[in-house]
Amino acid sequence: MDLLPLSCVHIFDSSGSETFDIEALAAYGKDLFRGLDVEFHGDLVEFCTGSHEHPDAERLKNELAVRLAQARVTDPYSRHENAVHPKPIVDDERRMLDREPPRPVGIFYDGFDLCTAYNMVLSNAGVPSDSLVVVVTNQLFGTCDEGDGRYHARVIILGSPCIISISGLVEAPARPREHYLGQQLGFGKLDPQENMPEKWLRRDDPRTTEVLKGYLAQTVFYQLTGEPFCEERGCRLFNAHWQEDLLYSQLDGAGEFCPYHEQMLARLTGAIDG
Repeated sequence: MDLLPLSCVHIFDSSGSETFDIEALAAYGKDLFRGLDVEFHGDLVEFCTGSHEHPDAERLKNELAVRLAQARVTDPYSRHENAVHPKPIVDDERRMLDREPPRPVGIFYDGFDLCTAYNMVLSNAGVPSDSLVVVVTNQLFGTCDEGDGRYHARVIILGSPCIISISGLVEAPARPREHYLGQQLGFGKLDPQENMPEKWLRRDDPRTTEVLKGYLAQTVFYQLTGEPFCEERGCRLFNAHWQEDLLYSQLDGAGEFCPYHEQMLARLTGAIDG
């Protein structure tokens, strides 16, 4: 098996979530891919700017604010194009960068543009180029579907870095059909805290860390093989579009991976150890 180079995995917690345990996620990665160095850190922005003198740190934050403003999706029904945004929007992004996570949500970003923005600050942080960087954020992002020409929320963007949204865990995979049927019949919006909460993730869900383990595995498979997903429901690499499938794949499957990916994992860990 021809593997892409990978020296280390760096996981950043920019989520500000009280239910996400980054140490447990890093320990899972170390245990799963034996021989692979996995390090965890706090907020990505603080990590990347904290080692710089004040003027350079301010310059990086100012440039990042511009890029984040450009990554905002203003019309979810058309392909986002980078554009110059009014100064108040850039200033708003700049103010948020001085806040500790969780940063305010309610803004929707183009996922690939968000990756590009994060990559810019990472390039100044001294992280080796052959490392896998995974950023867990509370920001919501998505991609434009070529089929219907509109944006859809996503849980994960596989790029440089890979980004995973805990808000996306709640919003991106569809909830059970009966939830939407109830809305269409005029029953109003069901409260996820009281109506079938076990069938979908909710904000600050205690199951968040366990679910994120599967997404971490997807990033490592992506980095090493270029093949992050599986079509078999019940495998942690299954690319779920429904909450029920997501929870089954990450929590309720018979094993962590399907037989094919169990064998691939054995070959990967053998190659890493070697």
